Amino acid sequence: MHNPKDTVKHDTRYTPALSDPGTRLSLAGEWRVSRWPFAADEAVLAAPAQSDAAWETAVQPGKIFYADPDYEAHPDPKWNRVTLDHINPEDGAVLRRLVAVPAEWRGKRIMLRFDAVYPAGRFYLNGILLGEHLSGLTPVEFDVTDLVTPGQEALIAVRLIRRHRFVQMDMPRHALEFAGLAQDAMLFAVEPCHVRDYHLVSSLSEDLAKGGVTGTVHLANAGKSAAKGHLEASLLDATGAVVASASAKVNCAADAASELPVALTLARPALWNDEYPNLYTVRLELKVMGQATQTLVYRTGFRRLELSTSGASLNGHPVKFRGVNHLTFHPEGGLYTPEPWLRRNLTLMKRANVNAIRTHFFGPRALSDLCDELGIYLLQELPVDWGTHYIHDPEWMPPGLLRVEGGVRRDRHHPSIMVWSVGNENMPESKAVAEQGWAHLRRYEAFVKELDPSRATMFPPPGPANAVEGILELRVGDIADIHYSLKHIQAMRETGAVINPNSWEKGDVVKNTREEALARGWSGVWFSSEYGIFNCMPDLLHAPYGSVITDVAEDVLGSKNSLQAFEDRLAREWGLMRDDPTCLGGAYFPWLCGGAGDGPDGNPWGWIRWGEDADWGIMAADLTPKPFFWALRVLFSPVQFPARVYWSPGQTEIVFKVHNFYNSIDLRECKLRTQQNVGGTWMGMMRAFQDIPMSCPPGADGEIRIPIAEASLKALGNGGFGFCRCSLLAPDGFRPITADILILTERERRKQAAGDMPVGPDAVL
Repeated sequence: MHNPKDTVKHDTRYTPALSDPGTRLSLAGEWRVSRWPFAADEAVLAAPAQSDAAWETAVQPGKIFYADPDYEAHPDPKWNRVTLDHINPEDGAVLRRLVAVPAEWRGKRIMLRFDAVYPAGRFYLNGILLGEHLSGLTPVEFDVTDLVTPGQEALIAVRLIRRHRFVQMDMPRHALEFAGLAQDAMLFAVEPCHVRDYHLVSSLSEDLAKGGVTGTVHLANAGKSAAKGHLEASLLDATGAVVASASAKVNCAADAASELPVALTLARPALWNDEYPNLYTVRLELKVMGQATQTLVYRTGFRRLELSTSGASLNGHPVKFRGVNHLTFHPEGGLYTPEPWLRRNLTLMKRANVNAIRTHFFGPRALSDLCDELGIYLLQELPVDWGTHYIHDPEWMPPGLLRVEGGVRRDRHHPSIMVWSVGNENMPESKAVAEQGWAHLRRYEAFVKELDPSRATMFPPPGPANAVEGILELRVGDIADIHYSLKHIQAMRETGAVINPNSWEKGDVVKNTREEALARGWSGVWFSSEYGIFNCMPDLLHAPYGSVITDVAEDVLGSKNSLQAFEDRLAREWGLMRDDPTCLGGAYFPWLCGGAGDGPDGNPWGWIRWGEDADWGIMAADLTPKPFFWALRVLFSPVQFPARVYWSPGQTEIVFKVHNFYNSIDLRECKLRTQQNVGGTWMGMMRAFQDIPMSCPPGADGEIRIPIAEASLKALGNGGFGFCRCSLLAPDGFRPITADILILTERERRKQAAGDMPVGPDAVL
């Protein structure tokens, strides 16, 4: 068996792959698989002398192991969704794949990278152990130059580990026992003198007039002689035109490293936000004598997020994150989410007026790329999950820091990354270890700030459970966070302080004041990274189920169906977040839930086993919108319309206020398309429409005036009612909301105030 002392340490930096496709070799496709228990030691199975002709084949990335939907028919007393105690620690598989290393790579440095092997793996090349990576969501990379021969085949092998000591950090409770290559893998080549790393920060001046890309490019020279040449940096706009450039001289000694400064400036850049995700391209060209030119490109954007006691602003305007929790999941591939499917998923989010994602797995690389392109704010979770029993333990700090570093280094150049969400629901288990636990959380934040000082942090806390009524986590992080209960926010508003638990031990509490938190470094802005967690199974729409975590419990024997209860709760909780200027927003939990199963039409139409045993998502696993999707879409609209307005004799217009929650769009750029009933009928053919002029800057209140149709005036004058259908059309033609406004007489207002039944569309007048 494998001896832990044989484990090879590896670097957590990632060598940038070149843009030339001839320097990359994807490892996607068929792999040979031998499952545990093995006929021989894993090192033998990973060696070239071992034949794999009789092994099964499996397409990777994808699942090798997954939950058995019929498993509960055979209970296992050791079953534990968090620690996977029911899985033998030796369980897993050996995966192998032969690849032909291009002959053109002679004289180059050759790297092997796996973007994610879940939950963990050991890696071999031509039978040689490269190292072990006990982190299932972050990449791992090895320099394999000395182990391969260009022009010949190389044998790559992965010892897939299904369970290890630190597995709960990566949230297996939502992964449904998935094991396999969760993301892409590749071999790639660079020249002997190459870019080993870079950190270039895209910034925007306070007056928004100047953009900059500044930082350091790190070179490594593995050659036998000094490398001389130039590094040319360019910034390209959406048309491909160069809008800024700079050059630095390269003089790097043999077998050494050097650093080069880069500074690019641009006047009046097109800004990036969720409404206009304007992207630029940074191009780095390394030209060294005796080597081919090496070109690196990545996309960037210019935006300025500012946090203050008065609220959050992006690019000078108030911003509100209308978010959902994204749990990486594909109905057939498990944790492997192919880019086309992921693009469709995010496009549906945009159609639901969602503009932000809080990842609840560290998201795949393609997720960050797509959020850049589509305009979605990312609060990227770094995987340190449910640390109750380990957050204080020094032995768990290295694997935690490994995950933090891997996540930040991979994604810190994406404009969509707005906040680093450091771990999830971590609080020390007892008073005896609380001080050490909080010290570790502060160390995580310091490390994140060291790697990326340009972004804000938050530390999602546990929600109400046991004796804990809730937590407003403002002891660490730039942004305070809260899960499910909003009572602590209300307490902070009313008293300027909250009583937070210091650990899970009953009675171990601490009073946190607003003044103390602001002095520590809290921005004064808060966010709810989890709220909702509602029964969303459409088959059970009329079941008496709501949520077990709520400040306002529903009567399970009441008259509401699940959709009505959902709408009421979302309107109450999101309404509070939406209307509080110090709230950055929230992330409904969740967008969709993972589930293992099959049937005649595939997942989710057959028998299915859900992650954490609940179908909480507002989307079905195959991306079919549930009824709850439409309720969330309406409430997430950046403009809301009143349900009723009241008419007095002589009035020829309805007049009401709206608030513009767009970040950069003035309502004058939109269309308000209205249709009205004729003669008091509620529904009918309404072909005629009228576009109503309006004007309201982002983040402001505006007044809307809509002339009342002649037929509606007649109906109102006769004691009836009217209604006006309002469709908001964004500048690109997208319709975020259609709302009906009932026009009622003042007599009806007086009747309602007196306690009479409100007039509705089906009332007899």
